[in-house]
Formats: sequence, C-alpha cells, structure tokens
Amino acid sequence: MDETLLIEYITANRPKSGDGMNFDKTFWVSIADSMANHACSGAPKTPMACQSKWAWLRSLYDIVHKVANASGLSYSLENGASITAESESMWADFVKKNPKAKSLKDKGWKHYDSLKGLI
Repeated sequence: MDETLLIEYITANRPKSGDGMNFDKTFWVSIADSMANHACSGAPKTPMACQSKWAWLRSLYDIVHKVANASGLSYSLENGASITAESESMWADFVKKNPKAKSLKDKGWKHYDSLKGLI
C-alpha cells in the first residue's frame, strides 16, 4: 500500500518534477506529510524514506523494463518472465548479465504499468 500511495502522489504531482523526475526537498516533505495521513505499514514516513523508496522503485522499474523488453522473453504482471523449460537457458544467460532480475523469473511486479507511463 505504501508504494501505491507514493506512486499515486508522484503521478498527481508530476508537474512539480524537474528533468528525469527529480523532485526538490520541499516535495519530499509534502509527500511525507501526506503519507502520515494514511495508514501505512512500518515506521513513520520521513522525507528521506520517501525519496529512498522512490529511488528503489525507479531502480526496480528499470530491471523489470529490461525483462519486459528482452528479446525472446515474455513478461506479465502476474507471472513475471514466465520461464518454461524451453526458455530456461535463455533466462540463465539473461540473469548472468542482469542478476537483479532473478526474482522476476516467475513473479511479476504490480507497479510496472503505473510507472511505465511515468518514468
């Protein structure tokens, strides 16, 4: 839920971003204040925590995007790369070059489409 709220807030406030979806410090203060008004899991959301989570989401998006656009692989939000016996060796080669993609073998990422139009 926290990630969804963060993405929704950033989407709604996209005009406040600079080049490359970079936001200034006042933005992160406002988003932390907004997150405080919602029932979020974990520790209270600080501006630094929100900014770090956004950096992590962007990084994960880049990995998922590589998988989704890799030649010979298919990607779905539900099943990730949907690796079969026939595509196992291709996947192994891909993961050697992109080790952070390993978890996407059979698991999708629900935020991919939301971020696809944003980043």
